[in-house]
Amino acid sequence: MKILAICIRIPEDGKKGDQVLSFHRLRYLAASHTIHLICYGSPENDSIAVAKLQSFGISVQLIKFNKITAGFNLLKCLFNYKLPFQCALFQSSIYRNAVLESISVFKPNAVYAVMIRPLINLPVYSLPLFIDMVDSMGLNFSRRAAMEHGVRHFAFKSEFRRVNAYEVSAAQRAWLSFVVSAVDKKFIECEKVRALPLGINNKYFNKQPVDDSSPVIVFTGNMNYKPNEDAVLWFYHHCWSELKLAVPEIRWVIAGNNPTANVQALRSDQTITVTGRVPSVAAVINAARVSIAPMQSGSGMQFKILEAMACGVPVVTTSLGLGDIGAKPGQDILLADSAEEFVQAVLTLLGSSELRRGIGDAGLHYVNLHHTWDALNAEFEHATFSTLIQ
Repeated sequence: MKILAICIRIPEDGKKGDQVLSFHRLRYLAASHTIHLICYGSPENDSIAVAKLQSFGISVQLIKFNKITAGFNLLKCLFNYKLPFQCALFQSSIYRNAVLESISVFKPNAVYAVMIRPLINLPVYSLPLFIDMVDSMGLNFSRRAAMEHGVRHFAFKSEFRRVNAYEVSAAQRAWLSFVVSAVDKKFIECEKVRALPLGINNKYFNKQPVDDSSPVIVFTGNMNYKPNEDAVLWFYHHCWSELKLAVPEIRWVIAGNNPTANVQALRSDQTITVTGRVPSVAAVINAARVSIAPMQSGSGMQFKILEAMACGVPVVTTSLGLGDIGAKPGQDILLADSAEEFVQAVLTLLGSSELRRGIGDAGLHYVNLHHTWDALNAEFEHATFSTLIQ
């Protein structure tokens, strides 16, 4: 079968969530299908990622992202209350023409879209359309609006209304859409949306024997993503001082691409290391005694939690962070919603190597049972493209 894949970012392992998911999805599908991918990118910056995709037999067409066009689209969007800014930003006549040409020349049997953002450049809906929404963008903006005040609250609330309506409309147009959690599925409220969890590359994220004699805790994730910034700042303002008083030698590593100015400012505290991009996220996780995910906003499923569990490192998270992950609190993972509970959970783990080992091993076992990419991709293929062949 011929599949036209459309994305806003090039699929690549070890990058943002949508890039990781689409990389493993396309890697798996390429073994049985012919795939042409259209996405934003540049030969200079994305040559390695392109070569990797081509090694799977995927043809890749990169579209240059034009910031001037994007800015103009955002201005026009002020007067189009049905179009989210999130989608207007990626609207492009060049991208749209590439899609039209591909439909005419490549003649795909179906279209696979990653997130709702590139759909603005898909003019033809006569083909079967399958969407990996990843998470509910509507739910994400709803939660972010609830955390903001004043003008920012109004802006997020306004974008939520646009995104929510657009997301539901996209789900209704598609043959089938997928999100990574039942919470996101319920929020979209469309019978053609299914929940399929994230997978983990356990060849990369796995337990390594390291010296954990130092009380190091870790937070990982893309640090220009607002929910990650919110989580880090909440933990710093509500938990960090008390933890330092209880364990003076404690250290906190914040590892992830593109830390915002607010996150970088935490470097003024000599007990905190803000790394930016690191050669190996798995190595950073394995060097820590505890991984934290004190999520206060966001949606979907947290890669950072699954990655730490795959490394056998115990995780402390909030109910929002746990979301639809089926790990059992107190057995596979520790749950803490208030600052007091979070501090106590971290201290308990830091103080007991036996408990760390028990929670870490149980989390590792859970991930290996429920979050392997090939099993999840096989389920995705069976629900989508295999039905067209039949």
